[in-house]
Amino acid sequence: MAFKRPTRHEKKKLEKLLGRDEEAIVVTSIGDRYFWINFLLFFPLALIFIGIPKLSHLVRMKQSYHYILTTRRFLIIRGIFSRKIVTAPLSAITHVTIEQSFAQRYLYNTGHLVVITAGFDQREIVIEHVSNPVGFKLLIEELTDKLDQAEEEPRALRSLSP
Repeated sequence: MAFKRPTRHEKKKLEKLLGRDEEAIVVTSIGDRYFWINFLLFFPLALIFIGIPKLSHLVRMKQSYHYILTTRRFLIIRGIFSRKIVTAPLSAITHVTIEQSFAQRYLYNTGHLVVITAGFDQREIVIEHVSNPVGFKLLIEELTDKLDQAEEEPRALRSLSP
């Protein structure tokens, strides 16, 4: 499954968060199938007041969780009224793990990505309910490989020069 490119509206919203020569490649949220199956499951319960907290949490997750993959880094933006922005440079990502339950794998086609970054405290970033986690993981790995190759080329050229 190919990921959708960011829309003009999304690009305009992200303009102030991106650096020079940085382009958003993928902008996504929680998986659509996960959202709609759970929405349809909790909506009848919400009508009798039992599922209102679950339904409101689900809608809030869809509106407030945004995952952005750029040419240089990975961003997670959470929040509607207050905002928390987590960034990880692609060069600092050491590996990515996928965690999927049976329902996430076969029913929702979603999963949790655990991104491990290099650094002093070996940070772990969890991306919840992302659609097509295998494709997203491959895209992150492809971009990190391209960055590694781009960094190695100048080093190789410098070692060859007298």
